[in-house]
Amino acid sequence: MSKEDELAALARLVGATNVRLGVGSSVPKALFDAICSRFGLDASGAMPAQAERIVRAAGMPYVRAAFDSRNSVSGGGSTVTLEGLQQLRTAVQKLIARE
Repeated sequence: MSKEDELAALARLVGATNVRLGVGSSVPKALFDAICSRFGLDASGAMPAQAERIVRAAGMPYVRAAFDSRNSVSGGGSTVTLEGLQQLRTAVQKLIARE
């Protein structure tokens, strides 16, 4: 799946609407906020921190070097990778199954 496909799948899972990739394939923070809200998680911080919180809430490992750009040479800002979005989708599916 592409980053856009993963984004659409995540949006469907949590009932988020009008979620689209931004400039430079950036993922909208509103989706991460919606996921955190859905599962009663702290929505503070940048998207990588939110993604890590969501994945760990599902009892899954979060590998920063693979899932976001915080450990990149440039510091990477707040980018979540395609692999990170895939892990996030799996985590959301697990959290939904617990509801």
